[in-house]
Amino acid sequence: MAPVNSPLQTVWLKESAYNAILIETIKKMPLETGGILMGYWGNNNEAVVTAVIGPGSKAIHLKRSFIPDNEYHLEEISSHYADSGQTETYLGDWHTHPKANAYLSGRDEETLIAIANHKEARLPNPLMMILGTKPFGLKVWTHSYVKHFFYTKRVISECKIKLY
Repeated sequence: MAPVNSPLQTVWLKESAYNAILIETIKKMPLETGGILMGYWGNNNEAVVTAVIGPGSKAIHLKRSFIPDNEYHLEEISSHYADSGQTETYLGDWHTHPKANAYLSGRDEETLIAIANHKEARLPNPLMMILGTKPFGLKVWTHSYVKHFFYTKRVISECKIKLY
């Protein structure tokens, strides 16, 4: 798990995971699509995304929203976790903004906060990766709680993406 007092700085994205996002984006254009980010927390406030899970066959794709196949996601997360020897886990979500840029909308921010506060997810520092197609760009944000002297502050910050 990423440290509570230090916002995430870098997200490493495996090239095959990036390609899977691109393929899914093209298949669903001009509709929105998305899925799950899988991987692990590295050193120095870094997340490592090793794989992505697509939307699932029961997902609903609209022009400005996407409703994932949650049952499929739960099964795939569990399977990936087991197949990785319990080293790779759920890191957050990804989705597209067709015919728009990669930005964190109000709904996206609410989703990021909801993931962080969802006890079963056990993920106080979730990622939200967004692929915009106009202009083309991929960005990622993280949620964290930063402790100050007398209070804890919620921080949502953009991270660097590095392909490997």
